[in-house]
Amino acid sequence: MAYPGTYEAALGLLDDVGREKKIVDLGCGRGFIVTELWKKGFTHVSYCDLADNFDGKAKIMDFNKSIDYPDGSFDAAISTEVVEHLENKYHFFREVKRILKNGGIFVFSTPNINNLFNRALYLFRNKFIEFNAREQPHHVNPFFLWQLPDFFTIEKITFNRGFIPVIRVPFISSRLFGQSLVVRCRLKK
Repeated sequence: MAYPGTYEAALGLLDDVGREKKIVDLGCGRGFIVTELWKKGFTHVSYCDLADNFDGKAKIMDFNKSIDYPDGSFDAAISTEVVEHLENKYHFFREVKRILKNGGIFVFSTPNINNLFNRALYLFRNKFIEFNAREQPHHVNPFFLWQLPDFFTIEKITFNRGFIPVIRVPFISSRLFGQSLVVRCRLKK
């Protein structure tokens, strides 16, 4: 489950993608992204996850192992709040590269470990808010923008609205306060 506004921010980065294009939701969860893509008129939507918590039709796969689609299958891929759960994010990025067509678009989100609250916690406790075994036991691998492989070109970065930790009061949407980092990148031709 993503922080409020994360799915909407990610979907907004796909507004210019043709509705006839093939798109895949990697980590569909309960199907919010898939349902919104259908509502927006996308006609070729595939979706998968570790377990099917959506409609009984999700393709089951473990992204730590492979993405079970043929090479060059999709024009775009979206993956919200998945990267931080993976043991090997580089393997995941290589697999996304493999299943995208040349020039394909990849939109993903992950906790924004660069916001001020995370920086302060890391300074004093040597850990990030979203990577606390008590609160988020399945977050195992923080993502830094410099870790995005060279075969992707970043086109846009946005953030959802942030929250003040502990009291959970909504805050502004920005690099310094956003709770989730949302990235649109393109596969280099």
